[in-house]
Amino acid sequence: MKKDLVIFDGSNFYHGAKRLSPRTHLTDFSYRALAEEIAGSKNIEIEYCVGEIVQKKHHDKSFKLYANQQALFYNLEKQSIAIKKGFMLYSKLSFHEKGVDVQIALDISIGAIKNKYRKCYIISSDTDILPAILEARAEGKKIIYVGFDKTISRMMKANCSKMICIKKEMIKKFSS
Repeated sequence: MKKDLVIFDGSNFYHGAKRLSPRTHLTDFSYRALAEEIAGSKNIEIEYCVGEIVQKKHHDKSFKLYANQQALFYNLEKQSIAIKKGFMLYSKLSFHEKGVDVQIALDISIGAIKNKYRKCYIISSDTDILPAILEARAEGKKIIYVGFDKTISRMMKANCSKMICIKKEMIKKFSS
């Protein structure tokens, strides 16, 4: 039997989870347990897509962000979660993620065309991936939008097969 696919948009998940539960530490969060609860199955493949932080000389913030991200990667690897890395663009005192939504869109559409999954759970409210979602649905795949309580994307909800809402209690339940 094919596994279902659960895709975390790392940045989207971080901001959504922090909005619901600001004190939750996501570097030691149980991502696999949350994904299994969302999918209602242990027969899943999980991807965590995120921009990779690089240490910049003379930039203390990049060293701290890098260290935290390495702790996150270690935690994800312990849970047998595939890490798909985009890159981070540094401009005017802030970092911007690049390439992550493209990676997610490719995994959704190529996975659907090559029949790699039955259902795909997308933990992201990024509407840039809608063309891939529509392509996957045209291939007969069920695409489930997983959004956060109080910040549901109407476009994602309207264009996916189903919607699941992550609530504060779920974030707290899977925090260490």
